[in-house]
Amino acid sequence: MSRPPEDVLLEIKGLKTYFFTEEGVVKAIESVDIEVYKSETLGLVGESGSGKSVTALSILGIVPDPPGKILDGQVVFHGQDLRHLSDADMRKIRGNQIAMIFQDPMTSLNPVFTVGDQISEAIMLHQKVSKKEAKEKSIKIMSLVGIPSADERVDNYPFEFSGGMRQRVMIAMALSCNPELLIADEPSTSLDVTIQAQILELLKATSEEFDMSIILITHDMGVIAEMCDRVAVMYAGYICEIGDIMIIFKSPFHPYTRGLLGAIPRPDAEREDLTIIRGAIPNLINPPSACRFHPRCDYFMQGLCDVILPSIIEVEPGHDIRCHIYTEEGKAWMQKHGQQREIGKIPIGKAIN
Repeated sequence: MSRPPEDVLLEIKGLKTYFFTEEGVVKAIESVDIEVYKSETLGLVGESGSGKSVTALSILGIVPDPPGKILDGQVVFHGQDLRHLSDADMRKIRGNQIAMIFQDPMTSLNPVFTVGDQISEAIMLHQKVSKKEAKEKSIKIMSLVGIPSADERVDNYPFEFSGGMRQRVMIAMALSCNPELLIADEPSTSLDVTIQAQILELLKATSEEFDMSIILITHDMGVIAEMCDRVAVMYAGYICEIGDIMIIFKSPFHPYTRGLLGAIPRPDAEREDLTIIRGAIPNLINPPSACRFHPRCDYFMQGLCDVILPSIIEVEPGHDIRCHIYTEEGKAWMQKHGQQREIGKIPIGKAIN
């Protein structure tokens, strides 16, 4: 069940992004539908290669072209489809109303400019301030994100910062214009555990201070549980399940979500209790037909899952899923074949078959 329209900050409808390579057409994003609400943190989770980062790049219209191309869909922000805006108009939104933190801060920062110059550039691009005022604001935002001696370090170069501090610089740059939406693409992946926790806590604190929405991209379900209000589970270019965090963690319905959660080690669980999702993410040049998860699914219904792509349906308020177990076609298949597929909750950490 969707929230009132006035609560929706960003709405993605039918997003499709392909990459045209020498080896063939990579069907990276086939159909993505997501709503991001004001002042919420939405997690986007899935295995590597599921399309999470491509979704983020598509939102901002920065998919490298060539070889990438957004073929279809809408990205509606404040009632305006960003895909129809000119490059000049999009530049006014990027870094200003919508900002992004990339996975590797070292490759995202220019090594020949000081961090202060790079933060100031973003400020002067979107705000009518002098170079001096921009530098002062850079120092202030660097202090806010926990960089010590910011008034001195503002004149340092990226190589003079540790990985954790570089990531704080990236967060400072993203927050410099008070964005309404921050896209954080695996912001703590390359950092050690202690620094990861600090960066995630910083994101949580700044989102509350700036009243900002966040799309948090990760493959770590623990991070999702700690940070997010809702979670969208992505597999091979599709959203397969989306809902409030407590709903998804307590009663996951999609076999893939169950597998992801069942594979998380728990102190009270035996090794044999862990779920194993057989196989791997498919080659998206030649993906499986219909439901792309069907070759790995213990609930596979031959002649249905490999022929018809299930539509997204609401299984309970605030909980949407794309799986034939819950469709009328799936129920008809089970009745016809005299077989029953489990519908509803299962204990997490137990086998799903």
